[in-house]
Amino acid sequence: MNLRLVPSLALAFALHGSACSDAGTADPGVSGSGSGSGGAGGGEIGPGEIAGVGGGSGLSTDVNVIITADNAYGFGYGTGDKLLNYFGGIENLLAGEIFSCPVGHGPESYRVPAGSADAGNYLYIVTYADMLTTQGVLGQFFRDGAEPVFTGSGAWEVCATGEDYDLGSHGPALETINEHIASCNRGGLDPQTTSAGWVTAEPSAYGHVAFGEANDTARDDPQPGNEFPIVCGIDEGARWMWFEWDPDRSSGSPFLWPGGDGNVTKDFLIFRLGAEFVPEVPR
Repeated sequence: MNLRLVPSLALAFALHGSACSDAGTADPGVSGSGSGSGGAGGGEIGPGEIAGVGGGSGLSTDVNVIITADNAYGFGYGTGDKLLNYFGGIENLLAGEIFSCPVGHGPESYRVPAGSADAGNYLYIVTYADMLTTQGVLGQFFRDGAEPVFTGSGAWEVCATGEDYDLGSHGPALETINEHIASCNRGGLDPQTTSAGWVTAEPSAYGHVAFGEANDTARDDPQPGNEFPIVCGIDEGARWMWFEWDPDRSSGSPFLWPGGDGNVTKDFLIFRLGAEFVPEVPR
């Protein structure tokens, strides 16, 4: 993201039953606020275990989400085979839309109905970036009576699809995302342009999930280990997350754009977290 602040030209949006974007039709009852350019998408809601926040706890309450990305994201819930719903489709064009207060001007907030959050057994985040300065996603998902779920910790997986999207494209449609989930599940993808399939935070020849700095450190100029300023409204327990595309890295950072005009980061990226890895309700 280019960190030069200029007056915002992005459209404000609200997630409600009549909202729409390239991702599909909004899920009725989902509410949200933000300044990024985009909308909300949704799909058929199916039965399943609680995903995202609460794990197998048996809770059935709404999920409160605060999330941002440098630069674009959407999130949703589904099975191991596909997304069943999709919220967001947000593109942040300016630094203030990523980091600044209040929530709604910088990071976006959502309240996801329990029925939508309980669809399937995976929480998914879809994200991509411009080719400037920094890239990453940061968020928290929480519901009453359960431990919060943060980006940057836990058993997250990622698949780097290698299908590049520019800001202004509004990103992949739900159907496209589900096609890539199926391809990632099969594995055997081209390792020159993708992660070859799902990878975890364990280093591998195909890359791995990168957990970056916590949301608790001020920053002047981006540098390895301190790429981002503090984001408004997100707990310091959250950490920035991205794909480490260079398994032999000896300098730099996966959160810093390395230069050039090719898709070296292999995005767009699909992150997911299984319900069995979500913290249980405190006893």
